[in-house]
Amino acid sequence: MYFMKSFIVSALIFTSVLVSFGQSKEVKFLVDTATVIMKNNSVNANSVNWDTLTSIALEKARNIQSPYDLGPVMRYLFASINDYHGAFFYQDSMFQWQGKQPEVSDSIMGEFKKGVRISTGILSKNIGYLRIPSMPGNSIKDFNASAQALNDSLCSLMKYELNGIILDLRLNGGGAMFPMILGVQQLLPTGLTGSWVTNITENWYLHDNGFYIDTALLASIIPKSNIDLQDIPVVILTSPVTGSSAEFFIIAFKGRKNTVIVGTKTAGFETINKGFEINDSAGMNLAIGYGADRNGKLYTDALDPDILITTIDRFNNPDDDEKVKAAIEWINSPKN
Repeated sequence: MYFMKSFIVSALIFTSVLVSFGQSKEVKFLVDTATVIMKNNSVNANSVNWDTLTSIALEKARNIQSPYDLGPVMRYLFASINDYHGAFFYQDSMFQWQGKQPEVSDSIMGEFKKGVRISTGILSKNIGYLRIPSMPGNSIKDFNASAQALNDSLCSLMKYELNGIILDLRLNGGGAMFPMILGVQQLLPTGLTGSWVTNITENWYLHDNGFYIDTALLASIIPKSNIDLQDIPVVILTSPVTGSSAEFFIIAFKGRKNTVIVGTKTAGFETINKGFEINDSAGMNLAIGYGADRNGKLYTDALDPDILITTIDRFNNPDDDEKVKAAIEWINSPKN
């Protein structure tokens, strides 16, 4: 009898040790579910062997009890599908693969610390300057307000007989593309401006002072000026920080006449992200597609400038800013 009691006690202790140091059911569920969502939705789903990837991910999570410790596993999964734009969320924690980080210069960091806002100016020979910052938002009300503020700023420049306009996206890391594009609608043709391409195609439209995805209105404005600027020369300034929705903004200008990009290659974050709920505590964002321009051309990597300039950005001294000077020179060239 004593032997039997000792055996039972020992078995209970051994089982307790396994539970303490083994993988919890919640961890296994989260890893399993995350891999299934990725397999069914990732834009790069066909680039990996999912049986092998799932097996390796579960092995990496074998001794993990708490979902808070899933960072290395989730980063491995995102790296395996080359998703540098997605993220996994658990409660108040976020795990993201930092595989594609832009090189941020001291001059750009210095401006970020000051706080990036819309900025306007008139440069030599009546060339307008408009700095477009990131525009985050969580509602149509937010998007409307941001789009209206940007369009008001553009309209303030229309009081002058503009010979061209410079759109500065060097400090724009993303947010929502709707207010950015709608905010400069006078520069763009109405109708189709681009699209999101996943397993379906969702088109972006500008009409009736609104921005639409197919038939869904996402932002609207009341312009203070309706001067048509579709033919005016436009220069878009870029940096390695210019990314995500700022890249979609540039895609909306692809195919527009009298338009060039001056600066450096962009960040390369132009994937379309979609949120997926796993349970009440966890969820994930996943890259599910890419952006296309008005002519249907798909953009799957960073955007190259038409005129490459890599010198230091001098945001507060346009006379010494090589990108601004190159923009002015292009606008003033005979072809324009």
